[in-house]
Amino acid sequence: MDKKKTGELIRQARTGKKYTQTELGDLIGVTNKAVSRWENGESFPDIGVLERLSEILEIKIQDIVVGEIQADHETALTEIVRLAKLQNMVTRKKILRYAVGIILLLYSAVIGCCGLKGGTMIGVASGAVYISSLGVVLLFMVFRSVVERECLLPIGNKVYKGMLLLSFASGIWIILVTGTIIVMTGRGITPFHMKAASVGPFIEYQLIAVFLVNLAITIMDFYRMIVEDRGIGLEGFISIPVLYLAALYGDMLHRLSSMEEVYEMFFSRTMVVIIEAVISIIAVVVLKKAQSQK
Repeated sequence: MDKKKTGELIRQARTGKKYTQTELGDLIGVTNKAVSRWENGESFPDIGVLERLSEILEIKIQDIVVGEIQADHETALTEIVRLAKLQNMVTRKKILRYAVGIILLLYSAVIGCCGLKGGTMIGVASGAVYISSLGVVLLFMVFRSVVERECLLPIGNKVYKGMLLLSFASGIWIILVTGTIIVMTGRGITPFHMKAASVGPFIEYQLIAVFLVNLAITIMDFYRMIVEDRGIGLEGFISIPVLYLAALYGDMLHRLSSMEEVYEMFFSRTMVVIIEAVISIIAVVVLKKAQSQK
C-alpha cells in the first residue's frame, strides 16, 4: 500500500472524468480537502468510501488500495485487510483525541465560569490552577496541530480570519479596559465618569462578554477539528488564552485585598497568559518546520 501511488491514481482518474476535487468530494460525501489529501499522498481513503470511490472513478477497489491498475488480486486482498486494521486503529486514536479535546473544552468552560463568579477551584491558589490548566489545553492543541500536519494560519478563509481578529481584538480590549480601571481606581479616580457602584458590574459584564465570545470561537474551532479532521487553527491559539484571561481577571477581582496585590496579579497573570500563548504558537511553527525538512 503506497499512499503516493494511490493518490496519483485517484488524481489521474478524477481528471480523466473531468471532476474537480470539490465535485468528487460531493459525490463521495467527503470534503474537497480530503480529496486533496488523498491525491497529495498525505492520507488514504477511508475503507468506508472505497466502494463509492471505485464506482465513480470506475477503478477496482484492489487497484485503488495497491495504487496500480490490474494489480495482483492476492496482493490487493492482503493490502485491503491491512488497510482495514490500520484504519480501525487510526479511528480509535481519533476518538480518543476527540474525547480528550471535548473534556478539556468542557473543563475550560466550567473553570472559566468559576473564575468569573469568584468560585474556588483548589483552595486559594485558583490562579495557579487556571494557568496550569491553560498550559495543558495549549499542549493538547499543539499536539493536534502538529500530528495532523495542518497549516496553522487560516489562509483564504474569511470566516476563520474574522474569528482570529475578533479573538485578538477582544483580548486587547479586556486587557486595556481592566488595566485602565485598575489604574484609575488606584489613583482615586472614578473610571469613565461612572458611579462608584457601577464600576464592578461594568467590568464584570465586559469579562463575561469576552469570555462568551471566545468560548463560542473555541467551540467552532473544535467542531471544525472534529468534522474536518484537522488541527487547531491560529484563532484557537488566541481564543483559548483570552478565555482563560477573562476568567483570571474575574477571579482576581473577587480576591482583592490591596491595590499593590491588584497591580501584581494583573501584571503577572496577563504576562503569563501571553507568554503561554506565544510559546504554543512558536512551538507549532518550529515543529511543523522540522517536519517539513524531514
